[in-house]
Amino acid sequence: MKKVYEAPVVHLEQFVANEYVAACWKIKCNVPNGIGYYETNGRDGYQRWGDTFIASGYGCGEYHIGVESDNGPEANAMWQESKTGEYYPVFYFSTGRGNNDQHFSKVEDAEWETNPNAS
Repeated sequence: MKKVYEAPVVHLEQFVANEYVAACWKIKCNVPNGIGYYETNGRDGYQRWGDTFIASGYGCGEYHIGVESDNGPEANAMWQESKTGEYYPVFYFSTGRGNNDQHFSKVEDAEWETNPNAS
């Protein structure tokens, strides 16, 4: 049986960038001993029976590289210090390694920078 001749065909695909681009950030986990929470009851400060608890402890003091955020790190949670009771907005992020890898960075004393080597 003879094969039918087919002319060679070139198929090109063009890469088109997606609209969604998340920048990577280098962020320092810089909170003192306290409680991280979502303000869900509309009352100032952390209330055990009204706000949503995230984590407690203190910041590890390390910079975390490759943290993704659409609009840059911005306040998405609250932190209340154990010693003073002071509370303020923080950027909460997790590096995906379970409950022990939750981090918070103060919004007022931001220690963030873009990570230029991330892709």
